Amino acid sequence: MASGLTAVVLGATGAIGEALVNQLVVHPKFKRVVTVGRRALEAVPAESERKAELVQATVNMDALETEAKQAFSGADVVFCALGTTRKVAGSAEAFIKVDLDYVAAGARLAMEAGAPHFSLVSAQGANHKCPANDFALFHPLLYTRTKGLAEQAVLHAGFQRVSLFRPGLLDRGAKARGGEKMFLGCLSNIHVKEVARLMILDVLRDPSTAQPVMRFEMGDLMKAAKQTDQAPAPSK
Repeated sequence: MASGLTAVVLGATGAIGEALVNQLVVHPKFKRVVTVGRRALEAVPAESERKAELVQATVNMDALETEAKQAFSGADVVFCALGTTRKVAGSAEAFIKVDLDYVAAGARLAMEAGAPHFSLVSAQGANHKCPANDFALFHPLLYTRTKGLAEQAVLHAGFQRVSLFRPGLLDRGAKARGGEKMFLGCLSNIHVKEVARLMILDVLRDPSTAQPVMRFEMGDLMKAAKQTDQAPAPSK
C-alpha cells in the first residue's frame, strides 16, 4: 500500500458519512480508511476501485471508548458525521446520546490515539448557550444547543486542528428525510457529496492556510462548492 493518510470515520452509515467513505477510499492521498459504528457500511466502491484499505469496525456505541481503541490507532484525521433525529432516536435523551455523548466519546478516543485533526459535521446555528428543554415542541432549540455542546466537547479535547462544518439544509439524495424533501426545491441547500468533498479538501489544504480552529458556515460551503479543487475558506 502506498504511503498516505489514515482516516477514521464515525457515522459512516449516515448520508455525509457514506459520502466521505466512498470518496476517501478512492482518493490517492489516503492509504487507510476505518469506519467505526454499530454496523458496517454496505454501499462502498468495489475493492478493485479502491486506492485505500477499508477496515470496518462494528462496535457497541455505548461502549465506544473500550471497544474502539484499536480502530483509532494511527489516525491522521477523524471525521465525525454522527447524527440522528428525535423521531428516529425515540426520545430527547436518546437523541442527545447520539449527537452529543457519542461525539464527545469519539473526540476523547481520537485525542487518546494522538490524532492531530478532528473534523466535525455540526449544523447551521449551533449554539451551546441556546436555552432548551426536552419538550418535543421545542426540539429545534434542543437540536441547536446539543450541536453547540458537541462542538464544545471537540474544541475542549485539545486537538492541534479542529474543523467545524455547519451546513444548513442538506440534499441527502436517496437518504432524504421527509421534511427535507419539501424544501429542497425552494430553499438553498447543499448536497452531502459536496460537504464530504469539502471536508476532505480541508484536511489536504496547504498547512500555511490552516488554523487551529476553523468554522465553515453554510455560506462558506456554498461558495466553496462552486470551486473544483479549492479548500473552503472559514468564516472570519
